[in-house]
Amino acid sequence: MKDIDEGAPGGVQYTYGEKNAFLAFLQQPRIMLMLLAGWSILCVLAQAFTESQVFSDTDTDIDGLLAGLTFGWEGLALAAVYIYCLRNPDRYPKVFWLAAVHMGALTTSIIFHWIFTGLFTISSIIVPLAGTLVLDFLVFIHIFGSDEEDEVLAKP
Repeated sequence: MKDIDEGAPGGVQYTYGEKNAFLAFLQQPRIMLMLLAGWSILCVLAQAFTESQVFSDTDTDIDGLLAGLTFGWEGLALAAVYIYCLRNPDRYPKVFWLAAVHMGALTTSIIFHWIFTGLFTISSIIVPLAGTLVLDFLVFIHIFGSDEEDEVLAKP
């Protein structure tokens, strides 16, 4: 639930209300942006340290005409955007649409590579898929939140 607070940046203060306190905490825009930035950086680390047993357990080389595009480190740009918007999330509400597309594309990529290419085993995708789906769920709730919040903001 959001309440108007004249002293808060953007005039909005986030309160927990009747929601689950942990879920309400995670839904705060700054917390969500920190989680999104952290997840993006973790994705880049997974691409950078492919020889590490934490991120990869393969001896095969990725080779081919376009193999250099496999590890684009696009997560750095997305993390930079999330961190930039972290300063004042009320000013950049559309960043959560970017996050929804980002998490949706990441989910699709993980499932595609698991089912259609066979590059991953189920044990390799459980944690990345769970983390991505949780973040996507939080972003979805933030974007399409309850109408009660809009009614509170609409009152003079």
